Amino acid sequence: ARKAGTRAARGRVVVWTDVDMSYPNEEIPNLVKELDQGWDQVVGARRTEQGTKRAARVPAKWLLRRLASYLTETRIPDLNSGLRAFRRDVALQYLYLLPRGFSCVTTITMAFLANGYTVRYVPIDYFPRAGRSKFHWWIDTRRYLLQIVRMVLVYNPLRVFMPPALVLLVAGVGKLAYDFTAYHFHVAADTIVLFLAGVALGLLGLV
Repeated sequence: ARKAGTRAARGRVVVWTDVDMSYPNEEIPNLVKELDQGWDQVVGARRTEQGTKRAARVPAKWLLRRLASYLTETRIPDLNSGLRAFRRDVALQYLYLLPRGFSCVTTITMAFLANGYTVRYVPIDYFPRAGRSKFHWWIDTRRYLLQIVRMVLVYNPLRVFMPPALVLLVAGVGKLAYDFTAYHFHVAADTIVLFLAGVALGLLGLV
């Protein structure tokens, strides 16, 4: 529905919102007005979490938000808010990336950020939904995580591969120093493996 609606729209600005009455749609004019200040996307950042299974959702969302913020090098107050306004001409470039299900809003946020477009977050209220949620905390959280990593592998893979590559290389240097001391300058096979694994991860990120 989001893809079809965005493609069918003819205006300069597209707005997404949920139909479960959880978002204050009266804030839409304010979001659109913010776009006129030079932003490419304006997101309604929720002040509270009103969803089901809050004990599982809140820490999972916090972890995913922190991961996305690290990978995009941008602070993201609300990664998967359903209320947002954005420039249609920019979004059309990335509609093909949108997956099925709940990861669409995460994807469009990260696509804008990863490609140098500006995203503004405006605090909004969030209300209990009407009806029953289709969100499955384990399946959909895993899908969110995979989509975040997938997006960064497309646009900024060094943020994924370089940290473990550096860890392996540093561990290799430490193990090499130990080998020289303990084995009279003989290098163990696992030391070579550490170095090669670090180099391979670094090269994979560059490729």
